[in-house]
Amino acid sequence: MNIKAMRNVHLYLGVFFAPLLLFFTISGAWQTFDLHEASRDGNYTPPAIIKSLSQVHKDQRWVDANKVPKSSVPFRYLVLLMTVGILVTTILGVMMAFKYTKPWMVWFWLAWGIIIPVSLLYLARL
Repeated sequence: MNIKAMRNVHLYLGVFFAPLLLFFTISGAWQTFDLHEASRDGNYTPPAIIKSLSQVHKDQRWVDANKVPKSSVPFRYLVLLMTVGILVTTILGVMMAFKYTKPWMVWFWLAWGIIIPVSLLYLARL
């Protein structure tokens, strides 16, 4: 694949999946801190919109006060397609980084992108 085609695929997949990626990133962040669940001591109750959007993230269904639908199978396949799209755009982005910058810099940042999260997870075990 030539570099122009790589850039175009990277661009169009990135733009197409950007809204969904932003949604999953933001909703995943608040779920990381359990902001979608009420605290056991009753000091915190999540807003209804946070609870509802978390259901989309976790169970692929839009829950509101009146209706709890079953999980959306087509939405699951869209998320699977998004996953493949993100993998493709990430790989193309790394390939373009090797093309447009010094390879040692790409390797340096890739290594740190692995070392830091693994280290933080390891340190939590101590």
